[in-house]
Amino acid sequence: MALGDNIPLVAAFSLVEAYLLQRIVFEETTYHKVLLYTFIVTLLIQGFFSIIIYPLLLSPVRHLPKVPGSASHSQLIFDTPRGSTPLIWMKTIPNEGIIHMRDNLNTSYILPTNHQALLDVMSTNTYDFEKPWRMRNFLARIIGFGMITSEGVHHKRQRKALTPGFNIKNIRSMYSLMWHKTGLLLDELEKEGKANPMEGTKPEDGVGKIEMGEWATRLTLDIIGPASMGRDFNSIQNKSNKVAESFASILEPTKEKMAFLVMNFTLPQWMAKRVPWRMNNILESETAYLRKTCNEIVQEKRIQLAQSKVSAEDLEADILGTMLLGGDFTDTEMVDQMLTFLAAGHETTASALTWCCYLLHQNPEYQTRLREEIRANIPSGNSPITHQDLESLPLLNGVCQEVLRLYPPVPTTIREAVRGTTVAGKYIPKGTRVVLCPWAINRSPLFWGENGEEFYPERWIDTDKNGNQIPNNNGGASTNFAQITFLHGQRSCIGKDFARAEFRCAVAGVVGRFAFEMQDPNQEIHASGSVTIKPVEGMHLAIRRVEGW
Repeated sequence: MALGDNIPLVAAFSLVEAYLLQRIVFEETTYHKVLLYTFIVTLLIQGFFSIIIYPLLLSPVRHLPKVPGSASHSQLIFDTPRGSTPLIWMKTIPNEGIIHMRDNLNTSYILPTNHQALLDVMSTNTYDFEKPWRMRNFLARIIGFGMITSEGVHHKRQRKALTPGFNIKNIRSMYSLMWHKTGLLLDELEKEGKANPMEGTKPEDGVGKIEMGEWATRLTLDIIGPASMGRDFNSIQNKSNKVAESFASILEPTKEKMAFLVMNFTLPQWMAKRVPWRMNNILESETAYLRKTCNEIVQEKRIQLAQSKVSAEDLEADILGTMLLGGDFTDTEMVDQMLTFLAAGHETTASALTWCCYLLHQNPEYQTRLREEIRANIPSGNSPITHQDLESLPLLNGVCQEVLRLYPPVPTTIREAVRGTTVAGKYIPKGTRVVLCPWAINRSPLFWGENGEEFYPERWIDTDKNGNQIPNNNGGASTNFAQITFLHGQRSCIGKDFARAEFRCAVAGVVGRFAFEMQDPNQEIHASGSVTIKPVEGMHLAIRRVEGW
């Protein structure tokens, strides 16, 4: 609410301002000083109104259930893992779908907690909410203005043009690529394990050391590259890969990167870019390389198309080719989309695979049962598969769904009301921030009961009339909004089915061939990261090939 929206207050403040200016003019007749004092007085009055009077006395959200204390916003920023504090609020603060908090300047934030509130934010009134402009401008430094950072009519146009490339038929046709790349990963993991035996084991034990996070990133990069732009980066078999290194430099989970992220979400980009911080130099050099690489690929494809060196069928084999044929994007827009697909398409699934290994280490009985299910239905890691082979396996799908529920790659995200709207029957004024928190919603006892924080794959398994176990897609929850890992509605992740297919292949391959546990079973793991969450310590596994597959 702006100062000018309340006429009585404006009139009162104007009288005060006029009186003060009269005194100033009486004492100082210099024209420039009058202007300066006028400006200062106006700022002070507006600041007093917007920081004190409006949020505490007039804001429509001031009566909503509120987080106690004044540090609630800071807790959100420095939460480890991000989303764990909102989960506590959901459990302890009685509410009817919305919890209210303020930052140090008394800007209002709301936390949707039930089906209706989530439905309103993500579906019914979704275009009333946008990512805050400072957040979007920072992300655009890395991935441009693609699907993630575009809003309004620009987002609608992009999504309409790109949706055909992500239909279920196209995704299922990519299972052979995903399974082939998974097979390459398994061979390289075995080589690395043999080259790095665990201390205290015998050579015949065949127990070796690997860091799963790095390998997961290399696998998913080698899948999204051919799928999105027809370029195989060969990072699985080439450890020194510049594209993988560039993304790692930007997204590796460190406290420095988290602080850098907070600065960029707080300051305008023109100012943040000028801060003498080495992260600014790293970001500029690495994103310049990634953008240059994507631009070269776009130009190569365009030349091939102009020279008729590829057929329409060949072009449609990847998303970039589909965009070229559609003619809906400029070259710059295609580069932005490629950067978006590379970053989102490999980093999120790599995070999920890493956390899957951690959960299966913590729950070895599920690791054993899953390996038995995989081997009973797939002859070997080298056997060809179809989508039915993996999508029909109940425990595999249950494990994958539980990992995505408990460790959503992006645990929190922010929206801002760009106009007055309603959420769960409450009026939400323009400028109010909305915290969407997959970490908390996915574990909330409101949706998942008292065992919502437990790893329980069976919640995703039903029994048909013949007594056979079959996968389900709701986990026993009463609403789809109980799991918002990929969000929902018009702004849901366009690649969610691709990510799930890729994840199934990777988990089936790794668990089918190897038994694994943490190298140090007592190591404490911390989930953190500037955008996606990863284990700060890495995921250091001791793996052993289980013969017969």
